[in-house]
Amino acid sequence: MRSMHPLASMAVAVILTGACATSGRAFETRSARLSTGVTLRYVEAGDPDGAPVVFLHGFTDTSRSFLQTMQALVASHSGLRLFALDARGHGGSSMPEEAGCASAPERCFEFADFAADVIAFMDHARLGRAHVVGHSMGSATAQELALSHPDRLLSLVLIASFASGLDNPVFHGFLKADTIEGAWKSALVRRSGFRWPEDAYNLTPLDADPGVESWNARNWVVDPVADPELIDAVNPETAHTRLGTWIGTIRNLAAVDNRDRLTRLTVPTLVIWATQDNVFLDQPDQARLRASLDTAASACRTSYLFKTYGKRPLPASGQQEDDLGHNVQWGAPEAVAADIAAFIETGRPTADLPYADPNDVRRVRVERGGARIEGSNGCATPRWRDGRLDARLPPKEAS
Repeated sequence: MRSMHPLASMAVAVILTGACATSGRAFETRSARLSTGVTLRYVEAGDPDGAPVVFLHGFTDTSRSFLQTMQALVASHSGLRLFALDARGHGGSSMPEEAGCASAPERCFEFADFAADVIAFMDHARLGRAHVVGHSMGSATAQELALSHPDRLLSLVLIASFASGLDNPVFHGFLKADTIEGAWKSALVRRSGFRWPEDAYNLTPLDADPGVESWNARNWVVDPVADPELIDAVNPETAHTRLGTWIGTIRNLAAVDNRDRLTRLTVPTLVIWATQDNVFLDQPDQARLRASLDTAASACRTSYLFKTYGKRPLPASGQQEDDLGHNVQWGAPEAVAADIAAFIETGRPTADLPYADPNDVRRVRVERGGARIEGSNGCATPRWRDGRLDARLPPKEAS
């Protein structure tokens, strides 16, 4: 997710929990009790009659991850109704019931579970179909939605995504073996009679390491291009994410393998990736993802476009240092907003290339018309009606 040390019935309740004003429009924070048993917190903004866009954040993040992108969309693109969700066990959303989950948290944090929450939320909000935007872990949920519930999606935007986590060193080494089931587990099981993972389910990393916010700032909640105030707000939220969420989700991230399933994707897709993404590399992660999407496109099932942000490759350190990286929407929220809006309106992202100023890494510049955009329309081009994407592709013509 960040820079690392080197290596369905309708919801039944809505509670207004807070609001803030941005760009002359209200951002409302609400909660909904879903049919899946989860109480889900979400932020809503934009035009109540607009085309719905649902944002899904990454591992140990919250809806905060997309607030700057939403602010940019509200300020510059009317006609969109925006929702950013806190995934189960993250932010203000509830944990799955301890009784059925604590002994094996991965049973309750499968991507089918995350996707079921989104569908239940869409039913609650009376959204028949929506454009879905997912970052990292959220992109795995977005893939699950597109593969299992394609009739509910208008389009798909995958940010810092992947097709398989089976050999990802960040998941298996840095996070799972070294940190969560390494240092944190070791610190807790020293307690007399402590059972892992049962007794850790409702604890937080602070119970294993009281200095975890400092650890986050060095190893996990790190992005040299992002607004420091955003980083400072994300850090304590990450530190208070329950260990059941950390354990259950990382076990499932490490087991994701959608390479074959994505060859049958039918939803038009935009992929956004940055050159200094140190979690999902150009090789093998993006190559695998694109190979699956190429197969889907060549079989006339879908179309996709792949847009690269940044100019400078990942340095020898293996860490994001001086250009856009894994958390693209943190570093370049306005550019991400512009590409989402353009994709929804025209079927293509903008032709502009965002990159970090080499002389001032926190300043994002834009090279007009400089973007590298690749991909395939397959056998057909998605149809756009009155500025809205019709996700159904016309049938393949006989040759």
